[in-house]
Amino acid sequence: MMPHVPVLDMMRRTMMNLAFVERHAAKDGPFEVTQLINSFLGALAHPWETLKADLPSTSLAEAAAAGWPVPEQQGGRGPLPESLGDLLRLLRNGIAHGNLSFLPDGRGQIQAVRVENYDRGRLTWRGVISVQDMRALLHRFVVLVEEVDHEARQPKRMA
Repeated sequence: MMPHVPVLDMMRRTMMNLAFVERHAAKDGPFEVTQLINSFLGALAHPWETLKADLPSTSLAEAAAAGWPVPEQQGGRGPLPESLGDLLRLLRNGIAHGNLSFLPDGRGQIQAVRVENYDRGRLTWRGVISVQDMRALLHRFVVLVEEVDHEARQPKRMA
């Protein structure tokens, strides 16, 4: 079926693919963490570029209090993210540019992902997020994008 709303439909299809791979994950593949990373590109990076101006500027502290997973900050020479939008931008940039590494759990499985951002070769931000939190963050982002899209489609009321 042809997508009618390319960015949103791509996001929705990406999440369906992620769910399929997670249900069928096995030792020899398909690999759910690999699909999770790929899903960040289809479900976060593309909508981010289209909707970043419409996303709320919730403080990172408020987002964490509302249940958004927040990566453990591990340094860098740039400013730490202050808002949910800052954090999503940093994750989007690091993942889109392949600045990530996998951290093992001691049993041969991926436990967490380290995401980094660079500016002209200089590390500006590094964060570590568990696979479970990464999945939860992506799902929350998808819900947020759906809400923003729904609100944008509502007729404006005159005061």
